[in-house]
Amino acid sequence: MRHFKSGTFDRTRVPKHLQRFSPVEALHALEEVDLDVLYAAGKRLLLLDVDNTLLPWKSEEIPQSTFDWLARARELGFDLCILSNTRNPERLTRLCEKLGVDFIRDKFKPSPKMYFLALGKYGVDESEAVMIGDQLMTDIWGANRAGIDAIWVKPIGAREFVGTKYLSRNVERVIGRLLHNYFQADGLDIDVKPGFFRHEVVQQILKFGVVGAIATAVDIGIHSYLMFGATVNGVLLHDVVGRWVIERFGLDWPLDRSHLLEAAYAPLKFGPVMLAILVSYLLNRWFTFQVTHEKANLKQAGQFYAVALVGMLISITVGTVGQRLAQMNETFNFLAGSGLGMMAGFIWNFTGQRLWTFRKK
Repeated sequence: MRHFKSGTFDRTRVPKHLQRFSPVEALHALEEVDLDVLYAAGKRLLLLDVDNTLLPWKSEEIPQSTFDWLARARELGFDLCILSNTRNPERLTRLCEKLGVDFIRDKFKPSPKMYFLALGKYGVDESEAVMIGDQLMTDIWGANRAGIDAIWVKPIGAREFVGTKYLSRNVERVIGRLLHNYFQADGLDIDVKPGFFRHEVVQQILKFGVVGAIATAVDIGIHSYLMFGATVNGVLLHDVVGRWVIERFGLDWPLDRSHLLEAAYAPLKFGPVMLAILVSYLLNRWFTFQVTHEKANLKQAGQFYAVALVGMLISITVGTVGQRLAQMNETFNFLAGSGLGMMAGFIWNFTGQRLWTFRKK
């Protein structure tokens, strides 16, 4: 696992959608787990995974370092319990006899049932237990579901179940890299400047761009349909709307296809933009600015829509002018106007939403 990094996680900074996978600490080996620190913190029950945590997968050769670590844990007064959903209970029984550790075998992790059974068996609460395992998607997630702190250790060996190796580990690799951004700074590296892409504002711009792309797909997809596909009583909608705009506002424009498209552009843009704003608000609140720990309220929503509506006017104005000035074919004119409008709207919207709507308290 070349992507594995050791460190202590600042879980107060971990986004809500990642907290379920976040351990309190990541270490390169079981023997790096500081038992004295755990005991001083009030931990009394150590819950342990087996394969690739205590010994290599499918092996029955237990490293001496594991025996030594377990002996030290017993010396300090810890209770020890292995949690396993193995389909080979005979092997598990043999291993536990060698290790001198009891076990609980039940539903597949990340089900919290085994964790709760262990708490009841040893008469401790969640704050007195800690889980130690090598997999985020099972050991760590299950512990978090039970309200138990978890320590993530690097797998002892590269051999493991095919589903774990090619599915779980790939998901874990992505989540692990995201979690590494939330290591707790210590006195040695707290002043080290982050890389360009680690700056909060840069990450927010990138995320805002992703959300913008999704909202834009909603906007352009629906707008394109209204402009070029929708009909009313067999007549293209842009013809109906464009004719109404030209006649209603007394524009001295010929009623050809090009001018009807230009006249219909802004009115038919309004509905798609309003829907795209709603999508953007929900995604930016959860993903970009990560304020889901605060309850949504009408004031925040009102601020978001105020900024977005001004951005919509900027986008429509710049888009309409851009489409008018392009002077190419109708498809190019439409795309050029939309692109320029989106760029202007993006700059306005990101600045307004970051500094006003989702401003840090």
